[in-house]
Amino acid sequence: MNDEITNLGTPHDDYDESTPIIYQQPVKQFTRRVLSGQEEDVDYVPETSIRILYNNKLRSYAPHKHLALEICIPIENDYKYIISGKSYTIVPGDIFFIPPGLLHEIECENEGCRFIYLFDVSFLTHLYEYQFLADYLKEPHILNGTAYPNLYGQIYALFMEMNDQYFMYENMVLEMAIYSKLLKAFSLLASVSPQFNPVRTEDDKRKDRYAKFKALINHINSHFMDEISMEWAADYVGFSKYHFARLFKDYTDATFYDYLLHRRMQAAKLLLADTNKTVTEIAFQSGFNNLTSFTRSFKNVTGLTPSQYRMKKADLKSAHEAILAEPEESFTDL
Repeated sequence: MNDEITNLGTPHDDYDESTPIIYQQPVKQFTRRVLSGQEEDVDYVPETSIRILYNNKLRSYAPHKHLALEICIPIENDYKYIISGKSYTIVPGDIFFIPPGLLHEIECENEGCRFIYLFDVSFLTHLYEYQFLADYLKEPHILNGTAYPNLYGQIYALFMEMNDQYFMYENMVLEMAIYSKLLKAFSLLASVSPQFNPVRTEDDKRKDRYAKFKALINHINSHFMDEISMEWAADYVGFSKYHFARLFKDYTDATFYDYLLHRRMQAAKLLLADTNKTVTEIAFQSGFNNLTSFTRSFKNVTGLTPSQYRMKKADLKSAHEAILAEPEESFTDL
């Protein structure tokens, strides 16, 4: 027979005048705690399998267990849970998962506040990924930015969204919306499990290659003045020289050396047109080892020597400035 205990210390009897109005229960306040020994019958919101609680009581709680999954997120101050003889101290921001059926007690030495989430997750046994969840919930877990740097922010935000939806309405709970966020959190956790790594497809490989070649192009654009060989570039993206030459042309529509020469010529043209540097200085700053090779390459590309190109650009600039300096014609009304 169950022993019904009313108004005794429990982490779930949190509702009196000290509870902020925005965190009052949407349907009814907690009024009782039903225990059979240490077994607790969780008081869900009527006709649902959910209860979210705002707890700001300075109180410790004796060992108890229940079939609900319990999740605790401290907002102010630390809380100490003792589970199966092991102590867990959780700090503000931690997301603490307590598996269903585990005997746990709480030690509270300082004032603070926290959110407690209670969910019936028995229906998840029908889902394919349940095995991962079952393995994950064999023991308590503290989820934080240190343990899951890439997922923590997303999962924490999901729980805060659950709070918004749960406490938003009177006389109703958006159970499907809240469970959808819980499932999203579990799916994010499952995504980092090796057993759920997707099989790589050709599209995935193509994306990887694209990222590698894009990084190489960015490097060439920034370091064209340095000595860059095809052997070095092939090693940079992790391909043999033969495969690199073919793939580079596929991605840029130019050979490696043609692209490097094109980038160096662009730089040389700008320096010749807009600076007073000598042709020799420009040759070295554009990535050429000597003036002869620079002059030969420049003429092959433009049809002009570097000096001829500079003179042509200077003449065009002077003509343009002369046009701008001419006074505007004035028109007299007839």
